[in-house]
Amino acid sequence: MRINLLILSEKSFEELCQALLREEFPRFEAFSPPGLGMDGYDRQTGTVFQCYFPEREARKDKVAADIEKASRQDCKRFVLLLPKNPTAPFDRWLRNDLQPRFTFPLEIWGKTEIFKLLRDHPKVRASYFPSEVEGLVKQIARGKVPRTGDAAPGEEISPEEAGELRQMMARTAEEEAERRRRKPIGTDYSREFGEFKAHYNLSSYDRLPKHKFAEARRYLETKMFAGRNRETRRQERNRCIKGVHAIQRKLGIPDPLYRQVLFTITGKESLADMDNEQLRKVFKHFQQLQGEAAAAP
Repeated sequence: MRINLLILSEKSFEELCQALLREEFPRFEAFSPPGLGMDGYDRQTGTVFQCYFPEREARKDKVAADIEKASRQDCKRFVLLLPKNPTAPFDRWLRNDLQPRFTFPLEIWGKTEIFKLLRDHPKVRASYFPSEVEGLVKQIARGKVPRTGDAAPGEEISPEEAGELRQMMARTAEEEAERRRRKPIGTDYSREFGEFKAHYNLSSYDRLPKHKFAEARRYLETKMFAGRNRETRRQERNRCIKGVHAIQRKLGIPDPLYRQVLFTITGKESLADMDNEQLRKVFKHFQQLQGEAAAAP
């Protein structure tokens, strides 16, 4: 990850950590009052978080004083966040000299842990490090030869319009990953950018002709809306199972015959054992049975 945490200010580093912790811990609360020895607290785990942005190494006396203050709160774990990984001597001091004085565990989250949080929460990463996201976009487009859909020089969309389209495609990728119950990864973004470029036959999304911007925006809005209304595999599965059972009850199909019908269609006697494709076939068959029953005199 091409990010340098040390380019941040002390205040922005604290805000970055708080933003990441809000995403990571649903019950996290951010604080900035003096004298408490904490920049945030997670009520679910009882964890006190303290951010430091030292020029070199964190001052041991200040760290010890803040942990002492935290011990007077409802602290079950203390986590110190640093913009760089701790030195070996500082880590030994915390574990060997300071830890025995307290009943709760003391931890250090340095650059390695913060980078992991940034990978897990791309929205926060994009907010604080937009140039890193721009780098990903450039990497996706790099090496592409001109295509017939590319605008002539001077006739392409403006940087502001390109930024709007970029945000819409990134949001679509993130929402699709969320529907799949996972964090977005690089291939999610490259898929959305790739589909957009293929749709308009572009070498890069920002080579879109200016007169096609409104059309492209509608295209992405429609795609985003369709994604938001698309069923997950679990939702589709539940709908098919409920539908089959409802039709079975309505038509009064006895269980032995019901099992025989399932086996004839899929080779399985239970809906629970079927994959989604088999469930769709069974549901369609039962819908046809229902239609035939309704049309019968």
